[in-house]
Amino acid sequence: MRIAISGTASQGKSTLLKDFLEEWPVYSTPDNTYRDLLTDKEHSKSTTEDTQWNILNQMVDVLQENGKTSSNNVIFDRCPLDNIVYSLWAHEKGHVSKEFIDKCIPIVKESLRSLDIIFFIPLTKAHTVPIVDDGTRETDSEYIKEIDNIFKAMAAYYYQDTGPFFVHDDKPAIIEVFGEPLARLEIIKLYIDADGDSIGEQGILDPGEISLLEQQFGINK
Repeated sequence: MRIAISGTASQGKSTLLKDFLEEWPVYSTPDNTYRDLLTDKEHSKSTTEDTQWNILNQMVDVLQENGKTSSNNVIFDRCPLDNIVYSLWAHEKGHVSKEFIDKCIPIVKESLRSLDIIFFIPLTKAHTVPIVDDGTRETDSEYIKEIDNIFKAMAAYYYQDTGPFFVHDDKPAIIEVFGEPLARLEIIKLYIDADGDSIGEQGILDPGEISLLEQQFGINK
């Protein structure tokens, strides 16, 4: 299984990754991540084509090193979907060109075939995570919302099977996880069994399952 955790900044992705590895110790996560490229480089609101290109290449390399031919279960902190989301934001702000986006989309599209599931943490009212400045993380709340909106547009493309970002018949499931840390794990358990294997069909939570979780954990999206 190849799993990624995606979403805008300050939504508890690192916490979910840690909790996931504790719940499913059969998984590992790569030692080297895109974050290694952010030291002393422009990123987030000040990103450049060079920065986005370097991050994309790093993410693709790590996916290839831990591809589906590997026998290990791997969970990734972000994936190329995150990269194209941030690049699209940067294009809207005039930081990167349309030609750059056009160059990146087919690479992202092909690379996502290496993943089985993307657990997407949307910005919701279910659980507000304090924004903490760690020296690299963006703390601008409006920027965080704008990135979240692009992620949600990507999810809409996925569910509607439209747009240029996913291979029609070979794409990872995109599954929203929300709420307090425990609630997020409970949602994931609907898709991952105790041995770390996938459960049932890939797709959106059944409405009845969502209602049950909301009642159980007092979630208000």
